Amino acid sequence: MSDSDNKKDTALLRKVQKLKANPKLFLVDSKAYIQAKKTVYMARAKIGSFAVVLLASLLVVVYFTLIASPRYVSQVQFVIKQASSSGVQIGALMALGGASSSSTRDAFILQEYILSQEMARALDKTVGLRSHYQQENWDSLSRLSADSSQEDYLEFYQEHINVRYDEMSEILLVEAQSFDPQYSLLVAQTLLTLSKKFINSLGDDMAQQHLDYAKKEVQRAYNDLKKQQINLINFQDKNSLYNPELQSAALFAAINEIESSLIGKKTTLKSLQAYLRNDAAEIKSLGYQITALEAQLKEEKSRLTNEDQKSLNKVNFDFKELELNAVFAGDLYKSAMASLEMTRAEAFKNLKYLLVVVHPRLAEDQKYPQRLYSIFTWFVVITLIYLVGRLLLSVIKEHQE
Repeated sequence: MSDSDNKKDTALLRKVQKLKANPKLFLVDSKAYIQAKKTVYMARAKIGSFAVVLLASLLVVVYFTLIASPRYVSQVQFVIKQASSSGVQIGALMALGGASSSSTRDAFILQEYILSQEMARALDKTVGLRSHYQQENWDSLSRLSADSSQEDYLEFYQEHINVRYDEMSEILLVEAQSFDPQYSLLVAQTLLTLSKKFINSLGDDMAQQHLDYAKKEVQRAYNDLKKQQINLINFQDKNSLYNPELQSAALFAAINEIESSLIGKKTTLKSLQAYLRNDAAEIKSLGYQITALEAQLKEEKSRLTNEDQKSLNKVNFDFKELELNAVFAGDLYKSAMASLEMTRAEAFKNLKYLLVVVHPRLAEDQKYPQRLYSIFTWFVVITLIYLVGRLLLSVIKEHQE
């Protein structure tokens, strides 16, 4: 017999003797009893830790059923249209199927503005929104902290103002939450008013810029026209001429008449010289008349054209230039006026309007918090946290063993 067999026999004999001497002690020292005891302890530990889950769930139930302040919602829906769009007319609400790129862009711009810090500040300045959120009448978990910063207020504001845009119908839906139904209605109405001002200013600013530029061009063209007309009047006053062109025409007619008379006189003189002597009174008289006509013709021609002094043709040239400048300035002024009218028409077409589809109404029931949904959600979250924690502890213990 080997040493190992001897040891087994000795251990067995010792257990038999212990069983005969004290059976209860034998059971306590047995491995089965120890394993069972360990199992019971682990079960009690699990039940004890799960009680934490139940306690946390109970606190959640108590908070959402007894403590959580109710929040009421007032809703408003509207669309953004241009004056040139058929959507401005009430009858076109049935045709809100296709969203234009302009309307979609304006809706997204307004959506960002509603959720911006500027809108949050405007609502605080107008209706005291921040102080309402900070009132001590609401529970501490729901209200805004009294020492909150501007960033905290903006974050809280964005959590209580919901904005959704439907691209198919072009409708922008805004929900305003507060702890009082009357105040929710006031916030929604004020938000609608501020949104209208923003949209109107968005179109008005662009239209006003175009109109201001067109008006400046009209004023510039008018000033230039007035300047050219003054130059023309001063030239007429300086030269004592209303219209040099008409004066030239009259001078041409006078020269033609003198030349015609001169030709007639010379013809008569030649016919008289055929049978009268040169010292005859009639021939001398015709000679004087011809000399006078020739002098007058020379003088009139010098008035029309002369290299040394300001002749009528030069005056007429300067007058034509001034007249042409005045006519050109007048055409520019007419063009600027037409452009201004076109700009006004286009500005009207580009004006934007906010068309209310659903007006804000007074809430009769609270919408938030959703108590049953919140309780169930928190219970699931707490249970998942518990299970993940148990799993992590088990993994840690296995690594330690």
